[in-house]
Amino acid sequence: MKKRYLVFTDLDGTLLNHQDYSFAPAKEALALLKYRSIPLIIATSKTFSEVVVLQKELGMRQPFIVENGAGIFVPSECVLAKEVAFKEEWIKFSKAHSYIELRLFFTQMKRSYSIKGFGDMSVDEVIQHTGLPREESLNAMKRDFSEPFLMQDKRELEALKKEANEKGFDIVKGGRFFHLVSLLQDKAKAMLTLAHMYEEYYNQKCTKIALGDSANDFTMIKKADIGVLVPLYDGSFSAIGNADIKRADYPGPKGWNSSILEIFDGL
Repeated sequence: MKKRYLVFTDLDGTLLNHQDYSFAPAKEALALLKYRSIPLIIATSKTFSEVVVLQKELGMRQPFIVENGAGIFVPSECVLAKEVAFKEEWIKFSKAHSYIELRLFFTQMKRSYSIKGFGDMSVDEVIQHTGLPREESLNAMKRDFSEPFLMQDKRELEALKKEANEKGFDIVKGGRFFHLVSLLQDKAKAMLTLAHMYEEYYNQKCTKIALGDSANDFTMIKKADIGVLVPLYDGSFSAIGNADIKRADYPGPKGWNSSILEIFDGL
């Protein structure tokens, strides 16, 4: 029986360069995955609108995970959508709090903590903090399930996280921002859900490969069959602890590329 693989990847600082968001250094490995018909599943803190645009640039339409595991989107032509009776172009799976619920809690917390979210920023401020062009910044502001935010005093984080947990929310750290999300929501759970859907369809186990660089990728990397931690843009590694994982040789898409080529050279 043919072995099946699923590749799950973070974007910023992993498949995309931290400075200019380019994936050009990863083109050889991207071509290999396409040639071998291996699904490349984006798992990101980015929004639905952002990922749809990026998938067009990558020349693919695959299921993907948004806003740190809050939502899964499957294209209607995908094998996973076969049993869905009423199909839209993209089929959404989510049990997360809505953005309105997140913003209500966040607004309350602003009275006590030095925090500023995307919902408080103008598009020019988002451009300033992300380095994204205007159109991409507007897409980044179209939140469904999470609120990226900046925190002036990091010493407040523990107390804020405690209050968030008590109300059914959580806080995760990404490459540039903290993110207010639903409690018990992460990329790993979404990865396992999608993997189960593929395994149900093919009636066989799929080998899960996951790549990321930041704290919000740790659970996904650890729970994959093959996990890869990509170094940060300065060459250091996020503190993932004692985990049985691979470590990429280079930051960003260059390290992503070499890791994928090395993994599949031995499979």
